[in-house]
Amino acid sequence: MSRRPSIVVLAAFVAGVVPFAFHAWAALHGSFAQDDFVVTYRAAAAGPFDLGYLFQDYHGHLQPGGFFLAAVATWWAPLNFALLVAPLLLMRALATVLFWCVLVRVFGRRWAILVPFTVFTASTLLLVPTLWWSFGVQLVPVVLAATGALHAHVRYLADGGRWWIGSFAWTVFGLAFYEKAALVPVLLAAVTVLLGRSVREHLRYWAGQAALLVAFAAVFLTVTSSQVGSGGQPMSAGTVADLTGRMLGDTLLPGLAGGPWAGPGPGATWAPSPFAVVVVLLAAAVAIVVAGVRAGGRRAWGAWALFVAVFAVDVALLALTRLREVGPAAGDDPRYVADLALVAALCGAFAFLRPGEVAPSGGKRERPIALTLCVLLLVSSAIGFSRLAPALRFEHSAQYLGNVRAAVAADPDLVFYDTFVPSDVVHEWFGADSQASRVAGLLPGTHFDQPTSRMSVLDAAGTPHRITGVEPVSRGRPGPVPNCGYAVGETLVSVPLDTPVLGRHLLKIDYYTSDGGEGLVERTPVWFQPGLHSVYLPVDGLFDHIGVQLSSPGAPVCVAKVEAGKPVAQ
Repeated sequence: MSRRPSIVVLAAFVAGVVPFAFHAWAALHGSFAQDDFVVTYRAAAAGPFDLGYLFQDYHGHLQPGGFFLAAVATWWAPLNFALLVAPLLLMRALATVLFWCVLVRVFGRRWAILVPFTVFTASTLLLVPTLWWSFGVQLVPVVLAATGALHAHVRYLADGGRWWIGSFAWTVFGLAFYEKAALVPVLLAAVTVLLGRSVREHLRYWAGQAALLVAFAAVFLTVTSSQVGSGGQPMSAGTVADLTGRMLGDTLLPGLAGGPWAGPGPGATWAPSPFAVVVVLLAAAVAIVVAGVRAGGRRAWGAWALFVAVFAVDVALLALTRLREVGPAAGDDPRYVADLALVAALCGAFAFLRPGEVAPSGGKRERPIALTLCVLLLVSSAIGFSRLAPALRFEHSAQYLGNVRAAVAADPDLVFYDTFVPSDVVHEWFGADSQASRVAGLLPGTHFDQPTSRMSVLDAAGTPHRITGVEPVSRGRPGPVPNCGYAVGETLVSVPLDTPVLGRHLLKIDYYTSDGGEGLVERTPVWFQPGLHSVYLPVDGLFDHIGVQLSSPGAPVCVAKVEAGKPVAQ
């Protein structure tokens, strides 16, 4: 038996494992951010089998598969990021193996297939943005679905049998996570043509694929709202051209080459590459296209046409959904072209290699060329990934959660006054979902907005600070009972405020009682401790008085002072 195949497999193993190891380390040391907290909070409130939760309209997306994974992980261990990303790492590993199997089955086990394989495994288009779980749980399953469907499809074209079931099952799997999986049947049809087969050979098969897409479209359009953007920025030929140029020169081409090497930009974007670098990459892309056409002829033209068509779809989708809201700068976000890493690798393989052809002369010329290109791609990817990945590990979010977790472990009786978290943890445009109780409230032992004599507030780093009082916007009027204020028993007592308050405020009540007991403050259960104490209680709404009463017979509570306002912390 020839030793060459085993060496090729070893080289492929290295090309697959090295980028995966970088990605896995960064993912397992990452943290939640933005939508991650929103999804896990909803998961905890619903559960993995709540159909309303699974099939909710999430900003125009339908992703029951991602919500199911979030619900299971949250039920198992709330806010455990390593557990949440573990399924994505397994999917990525399986997709890598399946793509190698597709290349081997279509082109044979030869050195040349290492190049498209490494383009796929080392592309920062896949490695970097999927560190953000909310995007990774959309794209990674689609990549797995595409590779799995391609593997089943080429087996079906070659051997027939029941392999068609696999292509349908993988497509359904991808559609459960992200609507871009609708492109999977398009890839299958294109590969059929590139293999020199006619789509007329299996009309019932393609009719089934079309019916699947129609059924998904019907469900998707029924459940979700339109994602078409309606911002204030105009859409014109100039802005679309600017967007396309950014997507191509700043994101797609550098990402396929393992870059960009300029580092991250604001949010999830990448910093634009220097003009000279963009020119070099464009020249290299043109050279690759020309070389592919010379090598593959009409087959190469078809492969490059497929790549351009998918890229055009990505441009159109981004222009319709984000251009008016964000502007052409949206083109610097790799999430919108990340799916092209697989498409580019597949199209490049078909452009340069003839399906089923054995490498000439045993592939002696291929070996050094393939190894050189693969090493360059791996080195480039390692450099690019090391510069880009820290921005999507969300270290501030990890610090915030870590500080809250440590504070609760040190003092389980802590009660936090709910506030909004920093915008880089969860942006304020999420509204109530950017409150600390929804970000850190799933941590075991955390308590928010419960009546207590000792309340704390979290700062921007998640460190608690003891509340020592309130900055009053309204005060209770002096009570009628000398040396007591308002004598509270089982009958409701209304403490009038000198100024009506509207909205959310922290209420502080100074009281005295000789015997502890349970009572109600604005219908909220409160425990009055014996002696002279204060109780803190958040209120929200329109108030011109505060109602206080005891829940059972006992010594009266003297309410001496009532203040409502903003908390004052140490």
